[in-house]
This record gives sequence, structure tokens and C-alpha cells, in this order.
Amino acid sequence: MKNIVIILIIIFLVSIIYSHFVLDKTRYILKNKRFDKNMKVLFLSDLHNRNIVKKILEIVDIENPDIIIFGGDMSNERIKETDKVFKLIDKLKNKTIYYTFGNHEEMMNNKDYKLYLNKLNKTHAKILNNETIKLSQNINLIGFNSGIKAYFKFHKLGLSKKIILNSINKIDDKKYNIMIAHNPLEFSSYVDSNIDLVLSGHVHGGLARIPLIGGILSPDYTFFPKYDSGMYIKKRTRMIVSRGIGYSKRIPFRIFNPGEIVIISLMKD
Repeated sequence: MKNIVIILIIIFLVSIIYSHFVLDKTRYILKNKRFDKNMKVLFLSDLHNRNIVKKILEIVDIENPDIIIFGGDMSNERIKETDKVFKLIDKLKNKTIYYTFGNHEEMMNNKDYKLYLNKLNKTHAKILNNETIKLSQNINLIGFNSGIKAYFKFHKLGLSKKIILNSINKIDDKKYNIMIAHNPLEFSSYVDSNIDLVLSGHVHGGLARIPLIGGILSPDYTFFPKYDSGMYIKKRTRMIVSRGIGYSKRIPFRIFNPGEIVIISLMKD
């Protein structure tokens, strides 16, 4: 019994060390008749101001994406915990960056939020705060910001189709609509809103993962979250959930759960 406990402790520690030093790359290829051009999208989420900029830049250099999307929680909620985000943006000055906020940006106090927003507006990153921009003639990118009130605990869903559409205005069904929406737990409402592709994070892969089972805990304090990592499909909507690249403030390490950079190739069908 003692030997089994020692082996389990060793496996546990090795997993933490491995998850600390490795960044996974997860690839998706999406084909659609509405795509009028091929495009490579690199999706980053939940950096939480982690000091891992060099590894991210190495992957960006290799992948050479057309655009980079920051999917929220790139900083923590205090202005002094935002320096790595600005370092990353500065190093990516030759890349097109779109940024939508998550709950930690929304948790900043008024003073820090204004400072953060002012600093971001001086960079080349484009903040999408319930805004829609054209990536091409047929592809729209929507940055959906639900506000902090939507991040309820214990899986109390707070959004609806009406709330989403009131925030982002009318969806053009003739276009292919990609929406950055930090919280994947509201997937059913994104489906109801007829979004084609949702890019989410927030859950950190379930913080710790059990091989062949999945994530253990979500930020809303529910066990074995339904949407923790990967692609989910319902009707016309696909949702890709990134495990993120940083650490939870409450659990500052990963177990069987290395950080993840998502690479999506949009290809004309």
C-alpha cells in the first residue's frame, strides 16, 4: 500500500511539472461553403498574466496565423497583474489582435479598469466589446461581453438569446458568424442565437483532469463540467473551448492539464 501511495504522489508531481513546462497545440479544420477565403486563427484564452510569453511567441512564429484572438482573462483583476499581457501584445506588434474581456477583466475596480482600458487602447490590439467586425466579405467576428453578472456560481445560467442579441445586435444569417464568448457554460443560448462558431475558455480544462474522463471542477464550483475542453456541436453551432494557458488564482497549478493554444483553419469548401 505504501508503495502505491508513493507511486501516485510521483505521478501527481510529474503531471504538475509536465503541465507547467508544456503548451499543447490543438488544431481544428473547419470547412464551409460560406467561407470566401482561407484563414488561420490562433486563439488564446485565460493567460491570467502568466509569465509564458516566450513560449507563446515561439508557437506564433511557427504557425504564422492571419489573426490572433484573445478570449478573455488575459490579465487578473488588479492593474499590477497585467504586465505580461502588454508584453505579449507588444511582441506581437506585426500581428492582428482582437480582444474580448472575460470575468477577471470585468472584476477590476473602476480605477484599475479605466487604467487597463486606457493602456489597451494605446496598443494595436482591437477590443471587441459587443462589437462586430468583418474578417472578410462573408465572415463576421463578434466580441460578446456578457458583463460580470453573467458569471453565476453553481451553474446558474444567466444568459438568453434575447440578452445576447440585445448586446450584439442582429445576426446576419447570410454570413458566417464567429463569436468570442468567454463563458462556455451558456452554450445553449449561443445555439439559440444562431452563432456558427463560438470561441470560449474560462473553465481551464476543469483545472485538473482525469485521463479518459475530463475536467474535475469548473469556476462556478460544479464538478465535471459539461463544457471543459474541445469542440461541441449542436444544430448549426460549433463551440471550441480552450483549456487556457494560465493558472487559476485559487489553484495555481495544473494537473494532467497543460496549457493549450488553439489553432483553427477556416477553409473554403
